[in-house]
Amino acid sequence: MERREVTFRIKRFNPKKDVRPYYQEYKLTVPRGMTILEALQFIKDEIDPTLAFRAFCRSAICGSCAIKVNGFPKLACKTQVFTELDKFKTSLLTLEPLDNMEVIRDLIVDWDGAFERMKELKPYLIPDPKVVPDTLDEETRVYPEELKKYDKFTDCILCTSCYSICTATQIDEGYGGPFQLARLYRFAVDKRDGLKEERAKIGYAYDMWNCVRCEKCADVCPKHVGPVDAIMRLRGISIDIGLKDNPGARHVLAFYKSLMESGLLNEVLLPLRAKGIKGVLENLPVGIKMILKGKAHSPIMKPISEHESLIKLMKAAMEVE
Repeated sequence: MERREVTFRIKRFNPKKDVRPYYQEYKLTVPRGMTILEALQFIKDEIDPTLAFRAFCRSAICGSCAIKVNGFPKLACKTQVFTELDKFKTSLLTLEPLDNMEVIRDLIVDWDGAFERMKELKPYLIPDPKVVPDTLDEETRVYPEELKKYDKFTDCILCTSCYSICTATQIDEGYGGPFQLARLYRFAVDKRDGLKEERAKIGYAYDMWNCVRCEKCADVCPKHVGPVDAIMRLRGISIDIGLKDNPGARHVLAFYKSLMESGLLNEVLLPLRAKGIKGVLENLPVGIKMILKGKAHSPIMKPISEHESLIKLMKAAMEVE
């Protein structure tokens, strides 16, 4: 069996005695097939029993072993050492605790803040008495086409990988959080739920429009849930129920109106439609530079030759959605 010499550079920190975090290196001979979690366990059992990390199911189900491997959130139990060595073309792997949460010790972070925020959003079924019977003698059937709306969002294992890499979470204390908002959407489209689309108001209150669609949450999700998809759909629901008086919603509607009018993005009218006169004033310096360089187009745009086909495509896409 193939074996390689690997250096694990692990970020250590014990708040009870360390002034600041530091890195400690451990050199191991690793066989092909060994996971990061197995390497951590070997270090703890054979080299350094003081190393602290969290793990439980070892089957990518509980999400407790999420850490950063060379800067990216991963499930240690699911990630093989050789895969990471080949990906980064190195013999050194840096293991660190997840970001956006306080470090309890070494690779263990405090999840309480993330889960408290989730509880605030009420991401659990509030039965609709018109749909859900009040006795256990009857059941509510959920058909495949109904389940399909939220099925993948039920796969979240609460590993907090998305939360740790979310820049909106990092800078906005009022932001709901990626996995939290995805769970909110999951119940917003569940026919058994009593709040349904009203849940979009909760997302609105928890700054869901501050998501910048960087899609990092989708990149690092070990279950391919893609919280950003749920957040975009929750935004759509909020517009449908009339929550349009905010820059984010107006920006979306301005894009939509521009494409419906001509098939092209009207960048001249976009600031006005999204932010009003304030938007025009904010973008005035850029607008003047564009005019001077001949880059600004007329606010009156002729429709593209395939405009009718584009409109049909957009309407069909919205019906599917």
